[in-house]
Amino acid sequence: MESSTRASLAAATTLATAAYSSDMSGYLWLLILGFVIAFILAFSVGANDVANSFGTAVGSGVVTLRQACILATIFETVGSMLLGAKVSETIRKGIIDVNMYNGSEHVLMAGSISAMFGSAVWQLTASFLKLPISGTHCIVGATLGFSMVAKGHHGVKWMELLRIVASWFLSPLLSGIMSAILFYFVRKFILNKEDPVPNGLRALPVFYAITMAINLFSIMFTGAPLLGFNKMPWWVTLLISLGCALITGLVVWFFVCPRLKKKIRRINGMGPMTITDPHSGQAHTVHKDSGLYKDLLHKLHLAKVGDCIGDDDGRPIRRNNSYTSYTLAIYGIHGDPRYKEGELADQRRRLRLDSYNSYCSAVADGGTVAKEEAGAVGLTLEAGQDILQEEDELEVDRPEVTHLFRFLQILTACFGSFAHGGNDVSNAIGPLVALWLVFESGSVVSNAPTPIWLLLYGGVGITAGLWVWGRRVIQTMGKDLTPITPSSGFSIELSSALTVVVASNIGLPVSTTHCKVGSVVAVGWLRSRKAVDWRLFRNIFIAWFVTVPISGLISAAIMALFTYVIL
Repeated sequence: MESSTRASLAAATTLATAAYSSDMSGYLWLLILGFVIAFILAFSVGANDVANSFGTAVGSGVVTLRQACILATIFETVGSMLLGAKVSETIRKGIIDVNMYNGSEHVLMAGSISAMFGSAVWQLTASFLKLPISGTHCIVGATLGFSMVAKGHHGVKWMELLRIVASWFLSPLLSGIMSAILFYFVRKFILNKEDPVPNGLRALPVFYAITMAINLFSIMFTGAPLLGFNKMPWWVTLLISLGCALITGLVVWFFVCPRLKKKIRRINGMGPMTITDPHSGQAHTVHKDSGLYKDLLHKLHLAKVGDCIGDDDGRPIRRNNSYTSYTLAIYGIHGDPRYKEGELADQRRRLRLDSYNSYCSAVADGGTVAKEEAGAVGLTLEAGQDILQEEDELEVDRPEVTHLFRFLQILTACFGSFAHGGNDVSNAIGPLVALWLVFESGSVVSNAPTPIWLLLYGGVGITAGLWVWGRRVIQTMGKDLTPITPSSGFSIELSSALTVVVASNIGLPVSTTHCKVGSVVAVGWLRSRKAVDWRLFRNIFIAWFVTVPISGLISAAIMALFTYVIL
């Protein structure tokens, strides 16, 4: 009797499984459609959000756009596989109550597709407009959109949503404060010194060690199953991180610093210039990076600027606070026909307008030309002290400081890219994970871990978006919002990466966009209030607020199409 009961139960289970399999097989097209849209969503994340990682590095000139794409491809993909699973759980289960979809799993599958579509459309639109927006905002708003159509407001975990919304405001604030504090100490103890090299070389091993410790501890503490870190006690993780940081610091001190010291000795920096007026006999010292020096170059080469831009009537160019006007004025030096042929041909440079690097190069190259042409108008340039500077001038890194922070900013950018891959791959893959697990298990509540290959799939889509369309938002983050130097870029990268990585470890889907923009604006304002493009920042801020409703409306429209027409 007992054996026959067991046999009956086994037969019933088999029949139920077969019935379920045949039932879910009818929704295979939803799974295939979901994979296609998930790749498009990952593409849009790469086109928009990856600029957060390498935008400042490209803007400061420490890497080219091609180099940034190569490094981001590596670190985004690895980060997505090692750190992405934990945040995917929050996106997949934390925003809506998936238990309400028991018995209607196909509705949750359609909702996941709607969420991915709404998020992808708005992120691609923002990338076209060169506006860095939050991928987390997009996917949360899109998830709420389909849930409101499918189950009304009852399917939303409002307290979890409030926790996420609070993190959106806290992340730029905390990241901005941390970046400003770090840059303040860098400027006070290194940049403002008469000779920044000794203090810079002393601080370099510490900076490298801290960067290594923070990121290694994060990777291992997250408990990446692929590497077996989930079985390690926290104190072992701490010891390994501190040990690797100590080794890194020693290597930098004994091997990197001596090489940098020798290289810096070979750098011939251009010092301040003194302008002597022969009519009054008075000498006024103007620093090469001050506004007065910019005005001098502007006046000396006003005619040449007119030639460059076709201004033949000799009208003066109106000066504003943007770097574009300064760059164009200084770029006019190279508009002289003598630079195209003849005696000055060997000094010709290929400069890009509206670029911080072109400004620095033009200022550096303009010193020699200014000496020659200042004599023609009765001015003499001599070496001297900086005693007359424009108020609230923007600081520019000296060549030796650039060499100190160059590779350090690259390292922090790589770690930032790693953190971005771990945090923002969930925005593209979270709904796909829900779609896949529902199709595989037949249950909306699944304890199965997030498959690694799904995270890799998202990482590939992110890197594709970066290579094809990432340059648009990179220009906004690295050049248009505020000029970036290697020293300020390092402060921005390290502090924002720390904020994002810590958030990834605790499963909080913070916005890397908010963290990075907050850091960029805070450091830019600390350097000079006039250096920040506040109009652009206003547009970005408006885009942040409309992201949730716009992505939610698009997702709701697609979900309504599924509910009332297709399903």
